[in-house]
Amino acid sequence: MNRLFSLLLTATLFTASAFAQTKWHNPQDAPYPVVQNQPLPDEARSSFYHRLPAALQAKVRGGVWSNSRHSAGECLRFSTDATEITVRYTVRGGHAMPHMPATGVSGIDLYTSDKDGGEIWLAGRYSFRDTITYTFSGIEYEGDRGEHRYTLFLPLYNEVQWMAIGTNEKASFTFEPLSAQLPIVAYGTSITQGACASRPGMAWTNILQRRMGRNVVNMGFSGNAMLEASVIDFLAQIEAKAYIIDAMPNAYTMPADILPDTIVKAVQRLRKARPHTPIILADHLGYPNSKAIKSRRENERHAHKMLAVAVERLHNEGVENIHHLTFDDIAMPGDGTVEAIHASDYGMTAYAKAYEKLLRKILGEEQGRLRTTIAVTQHRDRHYNWYRRHNNIIAQNRGRHFNRIIIGNSIIHYWGGGDASIKRGDDSWHSLGGASLNMGCGWDRTENILWRIQHDELDHVTADKIILKIGTNNIQKAGGDSDQEIVAAIEKIIEAIASRRPEAEITIMGILPRRDLEKRVAKLNKKIARAARKSKVKYLDPGKELLGKGGKIDENLFTDGLHPNAEGYRRIAHYFE
Repeated sequence: MNRLFSLLLTATLFTASAFAQTKWHNPQDAPYPVVQNQPLPDEARSSFYHRLPAALQAKVRGGVWSNSRHSAGECLRFSTDATEITVRYTVRGGHAMPHMPATGVSGIDLYTSDKDGGEIWLAGRYSFRDTITYTFSGIEYEGDRGEHRYTLFLPLYNEVQWMAIGTNEKASFTFEPLSAQLPIVAYGTSITQGACASRPGMAWTNILQRRMGRNVVNMGFSGNAMLEASVIDFLAQIEAKAYIIDAMPNAYTMPADILPDTIVKAVQRLRKARPHTPIILADHLGYPNSKAIKSRRENERHAHKMLAVAVERLHNEGVENIHHLTFDDIAMPGDGTVEAIHASDYGMTAYAKAYEKLLRKILGEEQGRLRTTIAVTQHRDRHYNWYRRHNNIIAQNRGRHFNRIIIGNSIIHYWGGGDASIKRGDDSWHSLGGASLNMGCGWDRTENILWRIQHDELDHVTADKIILKIGTNNIQKAGGDSDQEIVAAIEKIIEAIASRRPEAEITIMGILPRRDLEKRVAKLNKKIARAARKSKVKYLDPGKELLGKGGKIDENLFTDGLHPNAEGYRRIAHYFE
C-alpha cells in the first residue's frame, strides 16, 4: 500500500514538474497589438479576437456581425528558439461541420521558414476537447539552432475566447508587433472566409498571404457578401495595397435590374475614399456540375454577365485601376470543391494561384526565373531579427524625405546610423551630410533586397539619391551564383527602385573587394558597370580605394577580409555623398 502511494505521488510530482517547465504567453498580455489582419486594431472590440470593432455591430446586418466574430484570416507572429511549442485555447461554437473538419473550423496552423526563406509547415498533434490543444514537439532545425519566426493562423469558422502559447521555460519568446506593410483586403463570401479548407493554412487568403509575403485581411462573411454600404465604408477605412471584391457567389442572387448597379455603386463608394488603390472584381468561381444541372448553369451565367456589365460601366465612366479576375482566370478544377460549392484545399490552391498571378502584375512584384531574381525573406544573421528590421525601416521612416537612401547588406548596415548593434564607421557615416537612411540588412543577397523593395521599404519615403550596393553574399553562397545571375538580379532591382522612386537619382556601387576573391569581384564589377549603363543609372567603384599591392585587399582597412573597418569606411565615404 505504501509502495503504491509512493508511486502515485512520484507520478503526480513528475506531471506537475513537467507542467511547471512550460512558460505560457498570452497575446492579450502583450504590451502592443499582436493580432495580425485585425482591421483598425486600436478600436474597441467585444472580444479580443473579433474581426470587426464593437461599434460596427449596430451598423451591419446580423449575419455579417455573427460571422465577424470568427477569427478567419487572423494570425499571431512570434519568434522563439523553443524546441516544443504548445497552443491551448477555447472556442465558443461547435468544433466541426458536416462538410468541414474540426481542423478547419476550429483548428490552428503553424508555419515558419528556413534561413533562406523556404516555407516550413509544422504538423502538430491535436486534441479537440473543452480546451483545444496543439503540440509541436522535437523542433530542431538542421544546422540552425537560433530563433525562428513563426506565423500561427487562427480558426476559420469559430470564435476564439482565449489562447495561450507555451514554450520551454528557458526558451526565448517575443510576440511580433503588427506589420507596417500595407495589407491586401479581401471581401467576400464563405469561400473567402475559408469554407471548406481542411485547416486554416489552406484557406485561399492564407495561402495568398504566404505566397505574397504580405498580410491579407479576411473580410469574408459566410452567406452575407451583399455589397451593402455599411461594409464597403468599413473596408474603405482600411489602408490597403489592393482591395479584392469576391462577392458574386452570394450577390448573384440579386435580379438583373439591381445587381450591376449595386456593384458599380459599391466600387464608386470605395474609390471615392481610396482614389488610387487597385480594386479587383472577381467572377463567380463556377459550379463543377453546371453542365449537368440547368439551374446551376443559369446562375453561373447570370453572375458572369452581370459582373461583366458592371466592369464595362466602370471603365466607361473612367474609374481607373479596376481589374477583373475572370472565370477563366480562376480556372477552378472540376473536383476543386467539397460539395460543388465550397472549395476544397485543391480549389483553394487554384484560387490563390489566380489571385497571386494578377496581384503580382498589378503591384509590380512579378518573380524572375533565376533564383537570384525570385524575391524571398531570410534569417541568416544572428545579431538581429531580419523581418523586425524590415518592419522598423517602414514604420520609423514613413513620410520622411532623405538626401540619400543606401541599400545593401551588412557592409552597409554595420557602417553607421540607424539601429545597428555594430557601428564600425559611425563618424564617416555622419560626415556624409544631410539625412541618410541606412537600408542595409546583414547577409542580404539580391533576392532579399528585391523582397524588401517589393514589400514597401521605398513606398512611403522620398529621396534625392538611392544608392545600391549588393552582390557579395551571392558570391559567397554555397554553390555560388554566376556573374550572369547576379547581374540579372541587379538589373531587376534597378527596375524595382525606379518604378517606386522615379524622383531619385540611382547609383549602383561596385562590389567591394574581398580576401581571395579580388579577381572575381573585379571581373564581375565590369559587368555590373555595363548593366548600369544599360539601365541608364550611375556606376561608381569605391572598392579600388581598399586595394593594396598586387590588386589584393589592404588588410589594414578590413576587420575580416570582407567588412571595412573605421578607416576603410572613411576611405570610401565620399563616393556616397
